[in-house]
Amino acid sequence: MGAHVVATAGPGNQEYLASHGAIPTVYGPGLVERVRTLTPDGVDAVFDVAGKSALADSIELRGDTERIVTIADFTAQQYGVVFAAGPQECSAGRLSEVAELAVQGKLITTVAATYPLADAATAQQISDGGHVRGKLVLTVA
Repeated sequence: MGAHVVATAGPGNQEYLASHGAIPTVYGPGLVERVRTLTPDGVDAVFDVAGKSALADSIELRGDTERIVTIADFTAQQYGVVFAAGPQECSAGRLSEVAELAVQGKLITTVAATYPLADAATAQQISDGGHVRGKLVLTVA
């Protein structure tokens, strides 16, 4: 049996989450109650990629800090939650592996917008807004 994934996003991204096979719900006040309604048998694990102060809700849903991992919330340690930074190695070999996954269709990267390097501040402001679906790419001419 596969995993049932509940994913959070703003109202405008609910359909997008569902198109990837997730059970969508909006984040924000009432999240714990919404997730409990969607998962009557409980939450087995949490993978936080947003880093928007959801760890307290995640702990409430799990009942403890076991099986909660974040790659985005730098306050993880104060909650006793694992922060996974991933490998720091960058190499031509790893880049080649990632490129091959993309060629095989196993890795899909969505580009939300492209900006010239001179507009890096604008791209940063948009990123800080927190509602970008995809990567913001800076180009160097």
